Amino acid sequence: MAKIFMIHALIWGMILVEGALPVLAAPPPDHPTVDQAARILEIPTQPPRHQGRLLEIFDSNNYSYMRVSHPQEQERWLAAPRTPLTVGTRIRYGEGKRMDNFYSKVWQRTFPVIYFVGEVVIESEP
Repeated sequence: MAKIFMIHALIWGMILVEGALPVLAAPPPDHPTVDQAARILEIPTQPPRHQGRLLEIFDSNNYSYMRVSHPQEQERWLAAPRTPLTVGTRIRYGEGKRMDNFYSKVWQRTFPVIYFVGEVVIESEP
């Protein structure tokens, strides 16, 4: 009886995991750190002059992907070093490095336009 229960638990676990969110794992050994990636992408060090409200956030290894309100574009996608934030937080950020058609392997998603920024500064929390 215990064996049957374990088999059922494993089967249901596999079914549930199949449709679950991606599991975050450590990047491969040759994957650049956030600082190395910033240098490779030539992300400029700038004062955080843009501001917006966080509309959506999810993490991927060392980065946080954020959809923020933006006065000129209504909203904008950012990628920043992993930052614990909640939806509704008002943030400031620099211009960053624009990337078109960026594909996230972890999320299996293409961002038509995303800005990689060096930091996100919390202005106020919800």
